[in-house]
Amino acid sequence: MRWNWLIGGALAGLRMLTVRRALNAALVGGSYLAARYRLRWSPPKYPLFLGVEPTTACNLRCPQCISGLRAFTRPTGRLEVSLLEKLMDELHPHLWGVLFYFQGEPLLHPEIGRLIFTVSRYRLLSSISTNGHFLSEEKCYELIAAGLTHLRISVDGMSPETYSKYRVEGDLATVQAGINRLIQMRRAMRSRYPLVELQFIAFRHNTHEIADFRQWGRQIGADLVRVKTAQILHLTQEAYNTWIPENGGRYIQAGDGTIQLREKVPNRCWRLWRAAEVTWDGRVLPCCFDKDAEYSFGALREGDFTTIWHGPQAEAFRKRVFQIRESIDICRNCSEGTRTWL
Repeated sequence: MRWNWLIGGALAGLRMLTVRRALNAALVGGSYLAARYRLRWSPPKYPLFLGVEPTTACNLRCPQCISGLRAFTRPTGRLEVSLLEKLMDELHPHLWGVLFYFQGEPLLHPEIGRLIFTVSRYRLLSSISTNGHFLSEEKCYELIAAGLTHLRISVDGMSPETYSKYRVEGDLATVQAGINRLIQMRRAMRSRYPLVELQFIAFRHNTHEIADFRQWGRQIGADLVRVKTAQILHLTQEAYNTWIPENGGRYIQAGDGTIQLREKVPNRCWRLWRAAEVTWDGRVLPCCFDKDAEYSFGALREGDFTTIWHGPQAEAFRKRVFQIRESIDICRNCSEGTRTWL
């Protein structure tokens, strides 16, 4: 971890902080603890973070990604700026930040800079997770000028062959050149942001390159270099044998041959309190693990966010999680409460 990550994160947090946002954080944390320990059931009025999906489109064909597989059963498309503006009008006094990723590649949105600026003008934290193929000089300038706080870039291999095994149709050299370009431009513009995080997803075929990845990330000046355990879409023996490392993954093979999370899923979920997910077309979801919007709480065309987030579908889902979380299929493959980073 580099000093710029710590200092930059602290300064961004202080810039964002207001009395109402601090109060909301206290209410969110307190109400979660009360629910967890069965003292009182009263979900907070507002979340701390909002995940917003810029687009479902992606340039890659990653085999364990619903977007890469083009396997959506819900409608696909891209976010209208007006929808984000509506959300910010309602929520900006209470939010801490907006995460511009869910499914799809965010940098494919033609107005991604405008989306970021819509959030930045309220002094909110903003974050993007990208596969890194579109970091042209123009795009790097757009992200910096719009005020993006944090950019996570996935680099899942240190050789073209290893990288392209999962990042199908991707090009490692293009990604590495884009990362260098962004860091150099940020330096030239005398900006601390976006903070650059490099992520390496540990698969069975690439764990031997983790040390090289860490060394390379430090050499080029990334602010944070992290290794993440891999997720598989479906808990099958074939997927486990193909993608999950024999040691250090988030899954294990049970005695009966089934594939399960290494750690037991607890009957609680902090994600349901601290954040919500909004699809490109305005469906409010419990979290980012509801990839195909199976558990939608409602659509923003039918009402405001706060009403939907506290509607009957949301309340029923939360209570089910706190009573018998394993009965929900997306929760059986969720990283909440499990080891995610190596």
